[in-house]
Amino acid sequence: MFPTMRAQELKQIVHTNSIRFIDCRYSLNDASYGKYVYRKGHLPNAVFLDLMEDLSGPLGEHGGRHPLPSKEAWTATLRRIGLNKEDLVIIYDDGFPFAARAWWLFKWAGHERVVVLEGGIQSGITYCGETTTDVPNYPASDYTPDFRDDMIATLEEVKAATSGSLYDSRTEDRFNGSHEPIDKKAGHIPNALLCSYAEAITELGTLEDFHDLKELYKDVLSVENPIFYCGSGVTACVNILALHALGKDDVRLYPGSYSDWISYPENEVHP
Repeated sequence: MFPTMRAQELKQIVHTNSIRFIDCRYSLNDASYGKYVYRKGHLPNAVFLDLMEDLSGPLGEHGGRHPLPSKEAWTATLRRIGLNKEDLVIIYDDGFPFAARAWWLFKWAGHERVVVLEGGIQSGITYCGETTTDVPNYPASDYTPDFRDDMIATLEEVKAATSGSLYDSRTEDRFNGSHEPIDKKAGHIPNALLCSYAEAITELGTLEDFHDLKELYKDVLSVENPIFYCGSGVTACVNILALHALGKDDVRLYPGSYSDWISYPENEVHP
């Protein structure tokens, strides 16, 4: 299934109870932002999933700033929102990255019918014409995931990665260590190449067109099982989704990403 959907395509689908809208707006500068804007207004029938509470696990010594939720916790979340195997899941945020993280988690659980709404909530408003403050209450389900651990690269696999198989999704200044606003150490993981997620999306929060994406990832498309990371396993999901849009689905995520890498003092970083 193509990993994204545009507003005009929403008009072509039959709206039934088998469609689940997911609102996962968030701000790294204000953890309360997502819940606040959801309460103020969201797309009709959308449920809210929070980056820290639902799309991440508890913080620890290792695992990075946004560790993956445990399989048990993510299964509980999917059941809580009433997900069923046949449901089409349509995810949005204000732009793209947090929706891409949620998309990756649904794919990890083996749910194939999942897309990101390009253009975020504004695109959805164009289709719906309005927002609502009504919070849907779906009956809990007995959803049973089929987790795909082949989508994950372990720390040991990252250590063993050779040049050309490991890609850093952050901005160039963070990659080269000239600017590091978040992590305690600046630089990148040895053997990583830069492939900034920001180049895959437009200012309107849509994917770049096919030809631009193909040019962006021309060196990645021939690599078997490439690994992507970012600061904490969020924005790297944009690159992974974009590659899926090009038909390349053997891409792996290093979930803890750079913030996990530097939590091990023995791990080197390169400027």
